[in-house]
Amino acid sequence: MLSFNWQEANKMWQFYQQQNHNAKTTRLPSTPVHSYSKAIEKAGPSVVSVKSMYRSRARAAKKGNRGDVLVDLSVGVGSGVIFSKDGYIVTNYHVVAGSFRVSVQFSDGRRKYAKVVGFDPQNDIAVLKVNIETPQVAELALSNDIKTGDVVMAIGTPFGLFENSVTLGIISAINPDPFNPRIQTDASVNYGNSGGALINAYGQVVGISSAKFTIERNDEIGINFGVPIDIVKDTFDQIVEHGRVVRNWLGVGLNQLNKAGHKHFNPGVKFGIGLLISNIEKGSPGEKAGLKIDDFLIRFDGHKVKSLRQFRELFIAIPIGKEVEIEVLRNKKPLKLLLKLRENQ
Repeated sequence: MLSFNWQEANKMWQFYQQQNHNAKTTRLPSTPVHSYSKAIEKAGPSVVSVKSMYRSRARAAKKGNRGDVLVDLSVGVGSGVIFSKDGYIVTNYHVVAGSFRVSVQFSDGRRKYAKVVGFDPQNDIAVLKVNIETPQVAELALSNDIKTGDVVMAIGTPFGLFENSVTLGIISAINPDPFNPRIQTDASVNYGNSGGALINAYGQVVGISSAKFTIERNDEIGINFGVPIDIVKDTFDQIVEHGRVVRNWLGVGLNQLNKAGHKHFNPGVKFGIGLLISNIEKGSPGEKAGLKIDDFLIRFDGHKVKSLRQFRELFIAIPIGKEVEIEVLRNKKPLKLLLKLRENQ
């Protein structure tokens, strides 16, 4: 006859429950799921699709009346960002350059022809205007808040087909060139993304996608760039006000040396002061002032020159046509010169 020991069974059941309880209390918490959907919802409606029409060539018609001409048309695609409620949109200059007709499509499906108000080839920025109230204006960040390593997303219309498509990456580097600053990112930027928004994790626009550098023929591998938002805002304001960008022209190339470069050139001033002049344009204000290649610029209009970014801020604040005193080191000897700035027409 089989017997069953309830006391032993109860002990085993209690032991099992204790082990199960311990397993639950020591289990690692599940990893939280991160999402940037709120940022996309915030910025997405302010990004538009841009299409440009071009006349590529004209040829005689084989049929029809004598003298009839056929004109081949081509279409370019890009993206844009809404900058004002009354219809001003920013895109890249290369997206609309040479076109005879531009249209934009909004996130709500509306399509409108746009007028090119003005453009700035140097910064690859153009401003468009449509005669409707736009659905949503982009929220803009500050360039000084942008740091290498920040998460960024590119929103645009790649290949003119996939509206409000999003890619994710980080800011890989920030090019400090005072006259051509760029944000480098590994967020994928394909044909059709040009002119679209580069946004941060809060849905604020930190730049306008502008270019892709590649050495591959198939364009699959490359480095992507954007125009920093402060440069875009300044360019936008000037184009809306003047129809063009009004800026001083210096006509020299400036380099900020690292420690190794500073030691090599040994300019005669401590590291962290001055900019090396690397090239000079013929007929430029810099050439007329007497600047020479390998001069070391240490003072500008009474201010000690410390970095490319600081110099740019000093330079753009000078009224066009003003004569300023500059100081350079030439062969380690100080030399003061007068520089008369003017607009580069």
